[in-house]
Amino acid sequence: MKSFGLIFSLLFCLCCVLSGADEMVPADGGVRNQGDLLSLPPERISISTGETRRIEVPFVIERYRSSTLNARVSQVDGRAFEVEGVSAGNAIVTVWAQGISKEFRVTVSSSLMPIYRELSRELGDLPEVSVELSDDVLTLRGEITRVLRWDYFRRVIKRYEDRCRNYVTFQPGPELFEELKKQFTSAGYSVAETVSPQTPGQLKLQVTNGVLMVSGYLLSESDIASVQRILASQKWLSPEWNGQAMRAETDLKIADTQLDVGVVFVGITRTQLERLGNSSADGTVLSWNLIAWFRALAGAAPDDLSGTSGGKGLYSYLNTDLKGSLVFFGNNGVSDFRDAGHVTLTSNSKNYATYENGGTLNVKVYGQDTAELKPIEFGLKLKIRGGLVRADEARLELELEKSLAPVKQDEDYFQRSTKTTTEILCPLNQTAVIAGQKDLTYSNSGPNGYAFLRHIPVISWFASSEEEQQEEMLLLILVSPKITDSKVHMTSLPSDDTRDVESSISRSIRERREKAGEQESGGWFEKMFTW
Repeated sequence: MKSFGLIFSLLFCLCCVLSGADEMVPADGGVRNQGDLLSLPPERISISTGETRRIEVPFVIERYRSSTLNARVSQVDGRAFEVEGVSAGNAIVTVWAQGISKEFRVTVSSSLMPIYRELSRELGDLPEVSVELSDDVLTLRGEITRVLRWDYFRRVIKRYEDRCRNYVTFQPGPELFEELKKQFTSAGYSVAETVSPQTPGQLKLQVTNGVLMVSGYLLSESDIASVQRILASQKWLSPEWNGQAMRAETDLKIADTQLDVGVVFVGITRTQLERLGNSSADGTVLSWNLIAWFRALAGAAPDDLSGTSGGKGLYSYLNTDLKGSLVFFGNNGVSDFRDAGHVTLTSNSKNYATYENGGTLNVKVYGQDTAELKPIEFGLKLKIRGGLVRADEARLELELEKSLAPVKQDEDYFQRSTKTTTEILCPLNQTAVIAGQKDLTYSNSGPNGYAFLRHIPVISWFASSEEEQQEEMLLLILVSPKITDSKVHMTSLPSDDTRDVESSISRSIRERREKAGEQESGGWFEKMFTW
């Protein structure tokens, strides 16, 4: 038993001596010959954790060893073996054969190193993003302010989002807000520092804690929807796109706005249509073919359509306000402005604004035993309601009625009236022309001529004249809406304007009476020849 223990001790000492000799490597890395052991020059190898590298040596491997647990030798097959990276660190792997050895100095890096290198390459065009690798943790940091760069970053990081910590955020830069302001301006809205109901159409942009608040007073619901559509089209305001960095909210209200609507009834004859030229009013220039335009407006078939039975009809527009439209008709010899009215209404109110100009005729209505007076109204009646559907267009519901005073025929009364009930869309500060009503007018002038002589038979043929004319009359209704100016202020005190009113009116009346008295005292010769 003692002999066996002595033999085991000797063998253990021999192994220790051989192992110590194997690990001795020359400082210059050259071939070292120590006794019968030949050491080949060492090599350096870099692998990552989880990576396996196959290596070949010029001899058949009999033994192998790794100095640390960072690298592990496996799959030894003749002159080849495999080195596997276990954890980040350094290791010396040595392989032996009979009388020869070789060392491999292995550096094991983190498994994220390839990802680190790849991300550093792909994100090299984004200087605002830094890629950091520390303690086997890959971290991305930075702040992106441009849409295209953020789009590119999102595409890249999507492939590595489970392998790294992403602290890159998106914050919209000044150029994005400037572009948003331009879109609002193009849509008809201006961006201001403050907003109020007195200046509708202005928007205020304010960013607080990742929320873009858009507030202001607008003219209609469609304006609110338009602003919201513009915001929805900005994908950089979508939390799903910008990484919950920012969202948009609105605080938009409809300002109480009043509209002025003017209405004028215009009579135009076929003869006047034929004389219409290409006059303009306040910069308004109409098409040269005005006759065809009015014919189509009145419901006649256009000249270029043969075999048609009906025209366009309905209504059209003059691209000027009511004043410009009347000037246009006046320049073309149309002066039959029969009735006119004007109302002011609150935009989108459910109540009608009403205008009446006329009178009442009391007509006796006889019953079996008694007679009573029945009032019959006549004149012009306007009922209008509606409001803005856009910042530059209004929707109007019109009830227009024009009636003449009743005329007694035999034992009855006849009253002639024209009534229109319609709904139109009309741009602000333009004139909608509603047509389609026609009248046949008959005029008789005369007899005119010398007094006394024009009433004597036979002689009246030489001394008098008489004219009869029958004309087709087209009745047009002009409607023009505009926004009421609420900033008109009094320029002087009322007392300054009315101080001398009483004395000036008294003086004016007295002067007119004196002038009328002079005309009444005219010569008897003038009165004799006129009646």
